[in-house]
Amino acid sequence: MAAQAANSGIILLEHSTLSLSVKKATQRNGTRIPCAIPITLRGLDAAHPLSEQGEIILVNLRGCAARFTHPVRIGYTVELQGLPTDTNVTARIVSCISLGKRENLWLLGLELDEPGNVWGIEAVPADWFSSP
Repeated sequence: MAAQAANSGIILLEHSTLSLSVKKATQRNGTRIPCAIPITLRGLDAAHPLSEQGEIILVNLRGCAARFTHPVRIGYTVELQGLPTDTNVTARIVSCISLGKRENLWLLGLELDEPGNVWGIEAVPADWFSSP
């Protein structure tokens, strides 16, 4: 069910328990790709420090969805560290959804400040080339 991208350390998920199959999303600027990328989320607001380990589970050119064990305020600016491309990028939190009290997990939607394939996906969907 999972395939590892060559030399990248990322796992692309063909089917997942969250029903995150590859989806066309015209309003979301391109195909969303399920994956499993461990990262560190670091807050950029000195008044509200944050550093937390999490996992990106869905990506496209403009952002990602990631699971974390704590909620993060919508609008908060963060840096994603430990990406497969050996770059750190900034993003802002655009959604924060509890996955249930028993799971103690939060699904964060992050929008990249500068869109791009920062995920290290080698075989990108064709619509990633034509996304605005």
